[in-house]
Amino acid sequence: MTTVDDLNRLLKQPEKENLEFKTAKNSFSRDKDLPDYCAALANEGGGKLILGVNNNREIVGSKAFEGTHNTLSNDLLSKINIRVDIEELILPQGRILIFHVPSRPIGQAIRSTGNYHYPMRAGESLVEMDQITLKRILNEADTDFSAQIVEGLRLEDLDEKAVVNFKRRWAEKSKRQDYLAFTSEKALQSIGLLTDKGLNYASLILFGKKEKLAELLPGCELIFEWRQDAKKTAHDFRKVWREPFFNICDEIWETINARNIRIPFQEALFQREIFAFSEKPVREAILNAVAHRDYTIRNQSIFINASPESFVIESPGSLPPGITIENICHKRYWRNRCIAETFEKAALVERSGQGMDDIFEFTIKEGKGLPDLSKSDAFSVCLKIPAQVKDKNFILFLEKIINEKQFALSFDEIYELEKIRENQPVANVESRDKFLAGGIIEQVGKTKGAKYILLHKYYAHEGKVGLHTKLTGISREKYKELIIKHLGKNKGYRHDLQDAFPELNPQDISNILQELKRGKKIVFSGTRRDGYWALVN
Repeated sequence: MTTVDDLNRLLKQPEKENLEFKTAKNSFSRDKDLPDYCAALANEGGGKLILGVNNNREIVGSKAFEGTHNTLSNDLLSKINIRVDIEELILPQGRILIFHVPSRPIGQAIRSTGNYHYPMRAGESLVEMDQITLKRILNEADTDFSAQIVEGLRLEDLDEKAVVNFKRRWAEKSKRQDYLAFTSEKALQSIGLLTDKGLNYASLILFGKKEKLAELLPGCELIFEWRQDAKKTAHDFRKVWREPFFNICDEIWETINARNIRIPFQEALFQREIFAFSEKPVREAILNAVAHRDYTIRNQSIFINASPESFVIESPGSLPPGITIENICHKRYWRNRCIAETFEKAALVERSGQGMDDIFEFTIKEGKGLPDLSKSDAFSVCLKIPAQVKDKNFILFLEKIINEKQFALSFDEIYELEKIRENQPVANVESRDKFLAGGIIEQVGKTKGAKYILLHKYYAHEGKVGLHTKLTGISREKYKELIIKHLGKNKGYRHDLQDAFPELNPQDISNILQELKRGKKIVFSGTRRDGYWALVN
């Protein structure tokens, strides 16, 4: 059920692949436009089509499908073979329809019966899906690439040093010293990289000699570039690795760390420091790229660009099926499961999966803000990890909570606090209630439109008490005074009050008016549609 607050949040979001607004004031094509837009949204991963909202994000109301909207779900099911739920909301500004479109199944593009066979978004328009996108969708259900057998690859094509490095890590994690005595053949058989059919791509990527990698998988390389000034075109240092990964996994970090920058800051009498590149998130990002890149794209490599401002890693291929920027910290997917599980056996990762939550948590705790995946597209995944500390007081704030209040904060809770610090809406109700009960955040407002900010002491410690006052906003009593002042000179039409207080949602204004009415200070005259508020004589 979509609430007025939910709708207001949607109206503030930019129109994108997963959100479409249409005026549809009088009608909307049931046989052409409706199946096309719903199919396009499903092909983009699901989203919402909202009728009755114009390009300026104003609710203008729609007469489309009046009296028949309850039949649309079944109609769309027959047209595009997916169920779409439809909501009708009657608001003071007009009637709107919200179509909740689910994501297409993995490996399947949604076909429409409208103007397009397989519609997709291109900017603000619909277009026919191109062959590259369609092929990528159809290939999603392919088996694990890293488990596929490499024809002609033999044990002598593997680098013995790389295998020994793996066995050492494997034995240490498993506390099995006998693993060190395994032959390469036995070790690879034990971890599933060698079967009766032969060696697979995981064995080539992780242990293959450099000349064999160049022959069979030329895009399997990592390129590192360092720029002292991130805006420069030319790099100050460049290194290319086309080696078995278990020979270079430590060298990559050492090369990056050699250019690390110490960021000192003062805490009372003590000097503390944070480094621009922290080992855990950087290593995790590299392992993530190696385990989840698309190796079928053979003419592209993994690129690492670092500067004093950020660490950026870009790997070929889109996000795995079912993974989005919004859910990437919580959902797991193994594009190359054999590689991911080998990393886990070697204790390179704590668990085989995305590991993105570790990157986010570590970066937030260092006061650097949120990592950025917004540059990712259908051809590559681009992760940017900030290198500069944005808010050292947030580091101290988190530590103070953990130490003084004895709060054990989960990743989700740390993530929520960071979003609150960035003045974003609270999504997790349980976390919000825990923060309020523990005196970590404060509530501004009393209705469903209430927002939440960090405590005043956080802003005072940061020297930004003015920001706290701005975030707190005008008190409820002050709004009542301003409304009474307005009614002293004008009739209180709803649209005028909304213009006077654009920062308040309609429900907030309605609640304040009802409080004034109960206090016998104002009265409503006329019909619900055309009436107005006035002072009590």
